Amino acid sequence: MNTNDPIISKVLDRLIQHERNQTAEQRPDGLHVTPSTGRFLELLIEEQQPTRILEISSRLGYSTVWMARAALPGNATIDAVCPSPESLEVISQHLQECQLLHHVTLHQSTAADFLQQAPPNHYDFIFLNADRNQYAAWWTDLLRISHRLLVVCNAAVAHTPDFQPLLQIVDHTPALERTLLTVGHGLLLIRHRSAETTAHEQVNGLPLLTPRFSS
Repeated sequence: MNTNDPIISKVLDRLIQHERNQTAEQRPDGLHVTPSTGRFLELLIEEQQPTRILEISSRLGYSTVWMARAALPGNATIDAVCPSPESLEVISQHLQECQLLHHVTLHQSTAADFLQQAPPNHYDFIFLNADRNQYAAWWTDLLRISHRLLVVCNAAVAHTPDFQPLLQIVDHTPALERTLLTVGHGLLLIRHRSAETTAHEQVNGLPLLTPRFSS
């Protein structure tokens, strides 16, 4: 792990304390990333070993720091997208303090504009923590830019109704599967259907049991 780990942990502790001190009016609806979510993202990246990570969108850089730390051993890179120049400056400062800025490229852009311009087959890990009502509209571009599809969406338990348009798309795409994890405010994982799941269905005629939303 990174030799600057104590510094990173100090920054993460400071950021989460800042979030906890904010009122509900000061905090964007449902965009708060919990420490358990950050740790899960770190473990998932360490396990999956992606090379190119996309984050839409970060506000303080809390989740960005977690993922950048996990990306260090594999020398993976992160593109973090945020429309606010003020937020990008704050994120840059936190990454610089953690000595992680060289792993992250910050983009001032709306998610829709960035996704439309991103190259195809480029990312193998995508973290969504933005306007949930837009996820379905972004889905075609998200598939196009994914090399090895793994999309993680935050706040999937706290705001289940907002995910319904996306879930309908996923459920009507045989090549995709989804899982709901009760980590933090809930994480929705979407990926290409595994060979194990497909083989099980062909033999038994039934899908493997995985935690899912009720439709």
